[in-house]
Amino acid sequence: MSRRMSRLFVSIACAIGLGAAIPAAAGAVVIGIGDSNTAMFSDPRFAALGIKTARDVIPWDIITRRADRGDLAAFRGWLSAAQAQHVTPLVSFGADDTNPAANYVPSVGQYETAVKAFLKDFPQITDYTAWNEPDFSYRTLARNPALAANYFNALYTLCHHCTVLAGDVYLPATGTAYIDHAVATLGPWLRAYIKGLHHRPAGWALHDYTEIRAHNTSQLSVLESMTSGPIWLDETGGVLRRGHWQYPNQSASAAAKDEQYLLNLTRRYHRIARIYHYQWQANPLAGWDSGLIAANGSTRPSYNVLLNWVEGRG
Repeated sequence: MSRRMSRLFVSIACAIGLGAAIPAAAGAVVIGIGDSNTAMFSDPRFAALGIKTARDVIPWDIITRRADRGDLAAFRGWLSAAQAQHVTPLVSFGADDTNPAANYVPSVGQYETAVKAFLKDFPQITDYTAWNEPDFSYRTLARNPALAANYFNALYTLCHHCTVLAGDVYLPATGTAYIDHAVATLGPWLRAYIKGLHHRPAGWALHDYTEIRAHNTSQLSVLESMTSGPIWLDETGGVLRRGHWQYPNQSASAAAKDEQYLLNLTRRYHRIARIYHYQWQANPLAGWDSGLIAANGSTRPSYNVLLNWVEGRG
């Protein structure tokens, strides 16, 4: 490849990452909930938040894989409940956790076939991320940011009238994660991902649990420095309990302080366009707990923080 052509490709990648995304819309930050919990839509506490968008993560092959029929039925129920409350869905494709080979990474062709079938069955859905946490260090896809970028390219091409967010990334900004036994951080991974993009993202999606717990903005700072346009924190919140990570379990009141910190970020980071809190209600059998509602149905302090912010914008 000639030096001139190399410079051309670098310029294209920089335009996609830094200069070509759609500017963040003016106005209030949109609040959503990320959870596959169908019951939340009929909960008066959900209605009190005035939420009009919710996120669900589904297997990338939910239409084409027969073994995913249960997931598909559950998703149809979730979507029906959301639409009954005039809630707009944000769908993130991702690893097929019901598949014994949950680490299976589809080719671009396989991904296109499955996603095309989904778009045909659900033409009313127009907000997407191409893959949930493609940089998650426990998944083999994390080793191939260029392939993750091509999932975005494919979804963008198949649904060019849709709002397709790039990224949906999770890696911390400093070294606490490992890919192939090497320290992995957000910046280098994102740089390789941006290089593989062929289209202009409608915005960028980030899961910033780590910095919300640490009360810093390291992930946001990296993302802002490498991209432009709206940022959707499409999976985030104050976490009480989360399996094995560097932070110990904490109380519901401490998680509420994290929630307040999260919401206050909107005053400093004006590119934040949406925040989706995960999750609605705790599951006592799971290792993860960031519920606004406790497993026994009681309201937690984080819910009140979010309600007060929605009613008074902080």
